[in-house]
Amino acid sequence: MKLLCIALLVLVASPAIARDNGQYAQVDPKVRQWFRSQISPKTGGNCCNEADGVYAEEDIRGEHYWTRFPQSNGKWMQVPDDVVIKDPNRNGAPVVWWYYELNPVSRQRELKIRCYAVGGGV
Repeated sequence: MKLLCIALLVLVASPAIARDNGQYAQVDPKVRQWFRSQISPKTGGNCCNEADGVYAEEDIRGEHYWTRFPQSNGKWMQVPDDVVIKDPNRNGAPVVWWYYELNPVSRQRELKIRCYAVGGGV
């Protein structure tokens, strides 16, 4: 029961990390629409919008994408294959949508990737 409560709390709290401080007010409407239309290949849910995606560095190692971004504190993370967006990236630069998940064993928050748009543009 305790584990179920923790899982529900994490699900409810996850959207709370969304942020929009107006820093994307000048984004081209087509790019903004692209951000807002991205769907997680893993869950089928929205990745969120332009305020939730962050620019990332990208590397390809073997057959997998690796990324690092400000929230990863300089550490490279392997991008799970099932969160890679296959649609062309209208933004051009790699973008990662991230969240924290509570590890039930260690009780530590773990940084996870919700969606990943590879670089390259259209």
